[in-house]
Amino acid sequence: MNRSLSQSENILKIGVIGCGYWGPNHIRNFETLPESRVLQVADLDPKRLSHIQVLFPRVTCTQRYKDVLENPEIDAVVLATPVSTHFDMARESLLAGKHILVEKPIATSSREVTELTELAREKQKILMVGHTFLYHSAVRAIREIIQEG
Repeated sequence: MNRSLSQSENILKIGVIGCGYWGPNHIRNFETLPESRVLQVADLDPKRLSHIQVLFPRVTCTQRYKDVLENPEIDAVVLATPVSTHFDMARESLLAGKHILVEKPIATSSREVTELTELAREKQKILMVGHTFLYHSAVRAIREIIQEG
């Protein structure tokens, strides 16, 4: 069994922090995968949370991002908040024992990125930055064309 999955089920349990532009896309994408489930979402805006609740009724919503970090069921966190919050929230997520996907940019300085990378390594957690088209078929095709000369 993959170590990043919950012991009780072979399902990656996810929390999403930030429901502005990217957050709902992450929720939708993870909810369509059979090996993952979004358990909890946090956002400061109650209107955004109401919108998420309508779209994804089984997801628990909260205005406190720390509720996501303190939830023992959650294996991984998606951070889709303003850039100024990325470093601190990513660091807190890693310290809480969560794998984390941070929307780009991952932090505001190379020093912060280095610190997060070292912390993830120390905690044996995955730290990943979101790249919108990294896995897109068109980008892969262009890569193959470039590699073929």
